[in-house]
Amino acid sequence: MTSDKTPVLILGGGVAGLAAAVELDRRGVPSLVVEKTGRLGGRAAEFCCKATSVCARCGACRVGDLLREAFSRPSIAFLGGALAVGARVRDRGWEVDLAPQPVDGTGAGEPVEALAARRTLSAGAVILAVGHQPFAAGRKSRFGHGRVPGVLSAGELERQLKDGTLPAEARRLAFIQCVGSRDEVLGHAYCSRVCCGFALRLARLARFLEPERQVTFFHMDVQDYGPAWREELAAMRADFEFVRAIPGEVRAGAGGPEAVYAGPDQQPLAREFDRVVLSTGLEPPLAAAALAELFGLARDADGFLGLGGGGAESGAAGVYLAGTASGPRSINESIDHAALAAALAAAHLRGENREAAHA
Repeated sequence: MTSDKTPVLILGGGVAGLAAAVELDRRGVPSLVVEKTGRLGGRAAEFCCKATSVCARCGACRVGDLLREAFSRPSIAFLGGALAVGARVRDRGWEVDLAPQPVDGTGAGEPVEALAARRTLSAGAVILAVGHQPFAAGRKSRFGHGRVPGVLSAGELERQLKDGTLPAEARRLAFIQCVGSRDEVLGHAYCSRVCCGFALRLARLARFLEPERQVTFFHMDVQDYGPAWREELAAMRADFEFVRAIPGEVRAGAGGPEAVYAGPDQQPLAREFDRVVLSTGLEPPLAAAALAELFGLARDADGFLGLGGGGAESGAAGVYLAGTASGPRSINESIDHAALAAALAAAHLRGENREAAHA
């Protein structure tokens, strides 16, 4: 059983929460990782490895590495099926009320002991690693998700590639970017940043598994992830068709979903595919509003937790943010961001200022 006191309470057992716990342990600070579900690993535990003949640097394999490392460290404790429902400042730390949540025992990730009854924990610092909410593809009804056969989200394609259920005859693949991001109508002016790399790595894996597949990539522009990515992107531009346009509609065609978009001369074009894949963006976590109220946190203009600008500060003393709770990030970026949150939490426990965490 875990103690009712812990130096650092981490809410969220995905990659960011696990990475924060491991970094704290390296600094000699014990922690308790609390996960709302009954399993650790978060959304990233559902991801497939996107390696072809070489590593794709997607970060999916790091989930298992983090789980093994976290479980090997005795000073890290875990609790599942628990939700923070109350929080109060106590001395220089926090007192947090946890309530049991239903646990169905299914899904990816590693199971952990579930909270049996309401409980109050005292912590010197709190790290919020509650992740994000994927945009629901059906909310952009013009793309036909849930209505037009053959239209699926990038997450659904990933599960098919992981399970081996994408039919070999699905050879004409179209990817539509920025579904739920960079969208003034939705009020989502921000870029989700990770969708380009995610979709293109999925496309490359699908092509690797079935070399006859043809890939069309509809986009506004393509995110730059650094020199190594530019080399990968150059190779993909040679293999895939890149179309700088976002279809206005996806409708049912005679042999598959049909995308309607503006051609180079702004005249409408209609093309049929076997599958149309919607690259959905990242939204603030569902719990953002509740957590902001509980802990007195700031939220940025897009609704994510924190002060914005990529930092780990939350706007409340002794509370820090890790991973996508404060904005869109890749798996690898979330792990790095979690290390920053852990450093700040450790400095807070020592009574040091923000700059000391970077020393």
